[in-house]
Amino acid sequence: MKEKDQIKLLVSLAKKIKSEVKDREKVITSLQEAHILTKNENFTTQYTNLKKVVITK
Repeated sequence: MKEKDQIKLLVSLAKKIKSEVKDREKVITSLQEAHILTKNENFTTQYTNLKKVVITK
C-alpha cells in the first residue's frame, strides 16, 4: 500500500472516530484497556504528560 493511500485511510478513520458519539464510560474503559489510565482513572507513568492537555470535568 502506498503512503498516500495509507494517509487517506487514516484521515477517513479519524473522521469516522471523531463523528462517533462517545460516552465517558466508553472512553475511560478504552484508555484503561490501552494502559493509559489506571483503574483509579489516573494516568500511568508513561502518560503523565497528558495531564497537561486533557480537560477533566
